[in-house]
Amino acid sequence: MIRLVDLVKQYQTKHETVVGVDHVNLEIKPGEIFGIVGYSGAGKSSVLRCINLLEQPTSGQVLVNGLDLTKLSAEQLRLARQKIGMIFQHFHLISSKTVYENVAFALKAAGKPKAEMGKRVKELLQLVGLADKADQYPAQLSGGQKQRVGIARALANEPQVLLCDEPTSALDPTTTQSILALLRQINRDLGLTIVLITHEMEVVKDLCHRVAIMQQGKVIEQGTVYDVFANPVQPLTKEFIHNALEFKLPSKLWDRLDPSGKVLKVLFRDEAAEQGIISDLLKSSGIRANILHGKIEYIGDKPLGTFIMEVAGSREEIEQAVRYLTDRSCGVEVMTNVG
Repeated sequence: MIRLVDLVKQYQTKHETVVGVDHVNLEIKPGEIFGIVGYSGAGKSSVLRCINLLEQPTSGQVLVNGLDLTKLSAEQLRLARQKIGMIFQHFHLISSKTVYENVAFALKAAGKPKAEMGKRVKELLQLVGLADKADQYPAQLSGGQKQRVGIARALANEPQVLLCDEPTSALDPTTTQSILALLRQINRDLGLTIVLITHEMEVVKDLCHRVAIMQQGKVIEQGTVYDVFANPVQPLTKEFIHNALEFKLPSKLWDRLDPSGKVLKVLFRDEAAEQGIISDLLKSSGIRANILHGKIEYIGDKPLGTFIMEVAGSREEIEQAVRYLTDRSCGVEVMTNVG
């Protein structure tokens, strides 16, 4: 569906050439939701805007449905862009036009007949849950409703690809979940390929099938969302995962821990996350254990379990326990030697 081949985007400032996108290679499959994650300045938005050539690449190829957009004429590119919808962080609605008129604007630009426009706009407003808001203006809408208008407008010309540039970062958590649910429904019901830019790994965990992590213009890690969460490799990826799955033990708890023991962080994936491995350990060994934190996340219906436990006993018993857990989990980290 989408292939980026050695994509480079440079920006010329007064004093230097800045590389925004540095030889990025990505392949996004038809019908998947693909997330691109990075901090501000990582190059993720530049990559997104190169996909529909809102940014002209310095070099490399942008292939959408087998067409290299960088080689199209202006008229060919205009037609190709009609199959690539885009939604934005700050909605970009026309304040002087009603909800109906904002959605119809995309159809007018594509030269659709007036009779066809009316039917299509009604269908789209029904799809995004705004059938009763057609005559209202953007100023009368909540942030989530504005984004729904933006989604309806992006879908107006029945695109095959939907590009989403930080679509939830201006929204509160509850509204974010409703927009993610709508995008999930659109992907499922319409079969759209969705490319989503975000700095929030939580959004990726809830919505995407695969993800790429960007840093300083480069893709430093990519894979299925589950695999990246379960086994992050790069330090930046580990930081993102830690923030998404963050939990903190209160300092007073550390003060009460057994000075002869250790605190272990154990990660279980797939079937192991739903098995009684820790209880089996306690039955078969002489160690004492106290679960300080435990949580199972479901990512794409696959379980990923994280447990923090205090273990106490003889040095040999603790070492045996660490070996036992290491053999049956996908990672054991000794968080601290208490005392």
